[in-house]
Amino acid sequence: MEKILAELINSLTDDQFLEFYEKVKKEAELIKKQKRLNKIDQKFREKGIKCPNCKSYHCVKNGHNPEGKQKYLCKKCRASFDPFRHHFTYWSHLNYEQWNLLIQISLLGQSSKVISRFIKTTPKTAWYNRQKLMQSKQLENTQLKFKKLNGQIQINETFIKKIHKGNFKDKFDKRKNHLDPFSTNTKCFIQMAVDTNNNIFVQSTNTKRLQKQWIIENMNTKLINKNSIIISDMQPLYLLVAKQTSSTLYATKTRTNPDASYRKLNKIIKLQASLKEALIHYHGLGFTNIQNYLNLWKWKYQHKGLTPNQQATVLYFNI
Repeated sequence: MEKILAELINSLTDDQFLEFYEKVKKEAELIKKQKRLNKIDQKFREKGIKCPNCKSYHCVKNGHNPEGKQKYLCKKCRASFDPFRHHFTYWSHLNYEQWNLLIQISLLGQSSKVISRFIKTTPKTAWYNRQKLMQSKQLENTQLKFKKLNGQIQINETFIKKIHKGNFKDKFDKRKNHLDPFSTNTKCFIQMAVDTNNNIFVQSTNTKRLQKQWIIENMNTKLINKNSIIISDMQPLYLLVAKQTSSTLYATKTRTNPDASYRKLNKIIKLQASLKEALIHYHGLGFTNIQNYLNLWKWKYQHKGLTPNQQATVLYFNI
């Protein structure tokens, strides 16, 4: 290869050689630059720091913000960013100890009033920061990756009887309602599903009952693999789920034979019981924020083998 290249160079005129040299020099500089970028990419990929704009890991340090936190510059799109911007501690006056207590007490299912006593803030501040935690990227990123439901899938619905809205001083105010775990009167509808691999789907429809349009938009081939086996109660709309996903539906009558129904829907019934046990302690649940609490319950259920302190560490440091 070297001999061929030497012969080629010797056959070139001076002008041709200079042109060839300039092209080779440019290519060599591009290769060196790419190697440097690959090293930077590997360094920041290991740290988990990436550009929020173009999702690139080609970043360099770019000074500090007024609070003294490190800023970074994306070499690809030239965007300046703070990697902790989407962290729930961003623009927060709470210190690490307060956040650690807030996470642990929230996972134990206590109200914002109890949290405020421990972290020494107002109940309103405690509630706001708990909402910030539940909506954060950390809660989403540290969850187990959701895969499509396949195999034998148990589908069932559950209800929250009444939703407490507002801070009413009158104890007998009709609007002051609390959650009842043994409710039959529907106020807020929650759809749940679980498959043989313990992939859990839980979502509020923000309605009082299951609706056809919601089924069409959510319970389709994006959620359920084709040719699965769906086990459910006699809800007529589950026929549409089976039809959309080309699956087989096994429906059981819960009222006529509850024992047989429990055996077929044992997984989903246990999950519903766990969910209602977690939600019963919270107040201020409404159609606008119920999904946040469902996400927090799902995260806690996936990490149930860890202690509250370990769970708080996972959430805080995004590991």
